[in-house]
Order: sequence, then structure tokens, then C-alpha cells
Amino acid sequence: MDLFKGSEDKTLVREIQKDSFDDEYIFRYRIEDNKSEDDTCNSRLDLIRTHLRNILDVMIPCSGGSEVRIDGLKLMNDRSHVHQLCDQNEKRSDSTSTHHRENNTSKERATNVQADNTKTAEAKNIDQECKFQSLKNATLYEPTIEYIERQLRSLLDLVDLEKSGEIVKVDGFRLKDLSQWVEESPCDPADMLGYIATRCNCNCTFCYNKGCPPSVALDRPAMSPDEEFSEVRTRLRYFSPEKRSNLFPGLGIGFEALIHPHFKDVLNEIRKKTDRLIRISTNGTPLTEEMIDFLRRFHPLHLDIALHSSLPARRVRLMGDKSPEVAIKSLPLLRRAGIVYDIVIVPWHDESLEEMLDDLEQTVFYAGENDVRLVQVSLPGYSKYFSERELFDHDFVWEAVTGKTRELREKCPVPIVIRPAMYEETLLYDQKNMPEIIGTVHNSPAFHSGVQRGDVFTKIGSNIIKNRPQARDLLSILQRSEMESIPMEVLRKNRKLELSLNLNRHSYPYSKEIDTHVGVIFMGTGLRTGYLESLQRIIEQNRNQKILLLTSVLVKSLLEQIINEAPFFGQWCDHIEIGVPPNRFFGGNICMGDLLVVQDFIDYIKDYVTSADRKPDLVVIPSSPFNISGWGRDLTGRVYLDIERETGIPVEIIECQAIYD
Repeated sequence: MDLFKGSEDKTLVREIQKDSFDDEYIFRYRIEDNKSEDDTCNSRLDLIRTHLRNILDVMIPCSGGSEVRIDGLKLMNDRSHVHQLCDQNEKRSDSTSTHHRENNTSKERATNVQADNTKTAEAKNIDQECKFQSLKNATLYEPTIEYIERQLRSLLDLVDLEKSGEIVKVDGFRLKDLSQWVEESPCDPADMLGYIATRCNCNCTFCYNKGCPPSVALDRPAMSPDEEFSEVRTRLRYFSPEKRSNLFPGLGIGFEALIHPHFKDVLNEIRKKTDRLIRISTNGTPLTEEMIDFLRRFHPLHLDIALHSSLPARRVRLMGDKSPEVAIKSLPLLRRAGIVYDIVIVPWHDESLEEMLDDLEQTVFYAGENDVRLVQVSLPGYSKYFSERELFDHDFVWEAVTGKTRELREKCPVPIVIRPAMYEETLLYDQKNMPEIIGTVHNSPAFHSGVQRGDVFTKIGSNIIKNRPQARDLLSILQRSEMESIPMEVLRKNRKLELSLNLNRHSYPYSKEIDTHVGVIFMGTGLRTGYLESLQRIIEQNRNQKILLLTSVLVKSLLEQIINEAPFFGQWCDHIEIGVPPNRFFGGNICMGDLLVVQDFIDYIKDYVTSADRKPDLVVIPSSPFNISGWGRDLTGRVYLDIERETGIPVEIIECQAIYD
């Protein structure tokens, strides 16, 4: 389908690709045929209303630079009647049919994915079928493809297509000129590897794919390795780090890229395109001496190893790893090869808490002995699709793991972070968002400067430091600069100390390409106080109105602190109520705000109105749950505008970055 995307894009893409390729991968999409009766266009009015609703999912009308909310239309031949775009008491039928079909449990889906990966009989037949890309997946990053499908589907409700007088039955469409689907992109090399991370040789007890709701846009069509390689090669033709442009991406499943038959070919092609850092996630099973010798040629390269345990028996039990010694013994091999790596540990409460915590300690010390750059302890989580019953006492286990991790920071010099970081801060810190150092990368400039765990930055150069995001930003600027040294001031046990940071003094496992804050490790990114400038603007534009500000349980206390400390908000505190929608979509013990979906917000607002017996005048929501692609979509591909459409309450979005830690 040929879709012109604007003069700016045209100038960009024509420089990249003018010729067509006979061997280009074909991006084709099915026109959905499993529609409900309510999802069918039965009249010309239905057609027009559907088309307008579809386009309002990918654009916002403006007048004089201001956004215009549209909730109805008039036909030119009957201007006396207003037709509503969407019944507020009825869910969007297209959203329901496209994003909320959950016909099988996610455990079954994950099992099916792994089964599909091992069925050679199916793989042999893949090339004989007409393979369609996932429309749901495309919805996240290139919703104009979904828009085209909806438009075609609604047209075919009212007309038949013909060729030479014969009706043509259409079941799909393909993109014509791929250069018209190139867009601005950070061109992260890891994204290219994601298209071959489609198989896994482990079966981790806690794998998030086992608890992933079917309506999350993770699905990709089952393809043979050769067909996946064909797609990646086509994508690499448009991969241009110099111009910061690439084909629209897709959301990958996130399995093991290193076991793909074409992994080495893809890595070689990526390195031909860019000398940027290549970051690879792996479960460690492919990290043989031969593989490590191959990887050492691709500096700068960084590995995130899901080690989980340094005990072979526990890796077998938790991960289904048939050769656990390979991953465990890879750490000293990586150190000798000079390949920088982090490890990830999920302390899964499968037997006794004591065994789990003892293994956590042993694994951290083992990694420390082998010059790991960083240890990430991921607090164990699961969705309702993984288990409908409570698997463990959430608060007890999370507090125990957090306490053990903090104890290990005292014993082991390796920097250790907890994810989600906000949990530790919410649980244990009265004053939040502080620029406190919880560790330093060994042999980094920060390590050699003499800063210690527990120090709090008060000054970097001549800049007075007030919060963690500010410190991170300044250190990141220093990391990229050509400066040789800079003075710093830290608060250590109520004493201010002056230190000097030598930016040229560093060695393995520190890497200037990998570390972003000269080797300083903070608890997390923190919350930028600048985000509240948008909230201040919203309040000023809606004086004396009741505002419902929605956030997560992990961010609420920090948000309350910042609001209470800011002079502006004092006079308006009575007009602001902070609400915490539960993660009903994922369920289980999932509590991250960035994992909330549109329906979570809708359900919470409706419950709030019912319980409070009044509507707020305005709902304010951070943009982070809808930042995955820049198109305002949640993880199911649903646009945030549906919140206002279904609740009938105006919604404002505060632009902010997703908190990945």
C-alpha cells in the first residue's frame, strides 16, 4: 500500500533508497475477517463515521495551533443533525475486536511459541504459506498500517472489488515502496538483533512471556530462520545511523538471539553499518569459548547475561538449562576477552526464602570475582496470566530481597541495583530523589576519584546539585565531553568533602561507550522536577477545577513530596487529588505505572466517579505508559485518546520519559 507521509520524510528517504530490490522482504498484512456485527459498516453514514474515527486515532485536529476535541459530525446534505462519533457507554468496537481478544491463556501462548520453535515439520512448511506480519504489532510503531487495514475493511463492507468484470476476493495488502516507510530513529543496533531473538533454548520458570496477556502486541508470525534473516537484511538496507533513520520497528518477543543460525551474519552486517555500541541480552547458554572469541571482534560490545544463579543445579531447576556450566564458566572467559558484561538475577521464591537469599549472595560474589560491571536484582513479578493464585507474599519477599541486596552492597564492592528502583526508595527513604551514590563501576573515573557508596552529590564543578536527575544529566555531559578533570563536592556522614574527578583514569570493566555517568551508579533515574512545569501550566489553565492526577503506587510518595515542596502548588493542593489505578490488565503482583494500559485508566476513572459520586473536571496522566512508539499507544496498541472518549472526562497528558529502572 503506497502511502505518502509528508515532504520532510520524502526528502529524507529518497536519499537513502531509490532502487527497488528483487529480494526485498515483503511486508504484508491481513485484512481482519473475524469482525463482530457491531464492527461492520452497514450504511454510508457508518462508513464516514468509521473513517473519521480511524483517522482520529493517528492525528489530532488543530485550529490556530490549539488542539480541537471532536466528538461528532454533520453530513453536508443534512446539517441539522449531529452524529456522535462514539457512544460513551459503549466500548469502541474496533478496539474491542483488535485489542481485547484473549481466547487462550498466556501460559498456553508461551508454550505454543516454544513448541512452534521446535517443530521442524512446521518450519518446513513455512515458506509454502503466504505469511502475514502481525497487524497488532504494527499498531504500536506504525499505526498508519492499522489505519489502512481499518479503511479497507470498512470499504469492503459496502463494495466488492473487480478486475476485468470479475469480483476479486481480497484478504490482505502489502507495502509497496519501503523507502516511504522510513522514519527518524535512534538506530540502536540491538533493535536489529531483536528480529532474530525469536527462539529460546531455556524454559525459565519466571519467563515474562509465560505471563504475557495475549492482547499485548508482542506476537510475531512464526517464520523460518531464513525468512527472518531476509526481513533483517531488508531492514538493514534502510538502517542509517548517520542519518538517524530506519524502517518502522516492531516489538520483539525477546528470546535468545545468539542461538539463531544467522546470528553471526547479522552481527557482521550491523558492524558494517555502525561503530556504535552493540548491546546484547543473553541467557548465557551460547557463551562458549568459541562464541566469546567471535564476539571480542565487535568492540564496543556489552552483554546483559541472565545468569540468575551461579549454582548449576539451581539454573537447571529455574531455567531448564541443560548445560548450566557454560553460562557460569563464561564469566572468567569474558573477563579475559575484555568483553564488558552485566548480570541479571531474578530471586525467584521457589523453595525456601533462605535458600534463595543465600544463592543471591553467592551469585553476586561470584560475579564480583570475575569483574562484572554491574549486578541487577530484579524483584520477582508475575501476572494473573502466569498464576491466578498468589505465589508468594509480595511485600514480605520484596522487602527481604531488598534488605539482602542492601546488605550485599556493604559486603561486596560490585555495584548492585534493584529493579524497580522506585520500590527501594519508596520503602526506605524519607527524602526521595536524592543524588546518592549506591556504587561505582570498578576502575571507573568515579571509582578512582574516591567517592563512596552513601555519598550524596552537593556540587559538580560550579553547579549546585539538588536532585538525582540533575546529577545524572551533568555526569552524562561530562562522560561525552573532552574534559580531563573536574572538581566535585559530596556530603559524607554530614561532612562536605571536595574531590577531583579524573576523566582519563579508567580501565576494564569500565567503558566510556557503555557507562553513561563516569562510573557512578545511582538508585535509579529519579523524577525530573521539570515535568511539574507542565502540571503547573495545566492548573493555571484550569483554575478552581477538580484535577485527578493519576500515577503508580511506586511514584506516588515521590510525586507528593515534589508537589508539597514546590511553592506554586501550595494554594492549589485542595484542587489536586492523586490516584493510583491498579494494574488490572496484568494483575498478579505487577505494580509498574508504565505497564498500565488504557483500559486500566478507564476502569479506575469510572470506579472513582461511582465511589466519589462526582466527576473530576480534568484527568491528568503521565505520558510514559504511552511512550513505547511515540504514537500515544499502550502495550496493546490502543490509543490513549480512548480514555477521554469512554469516560467523557477531559484528559491531559504530561510529557515525560518512561522509567525503565
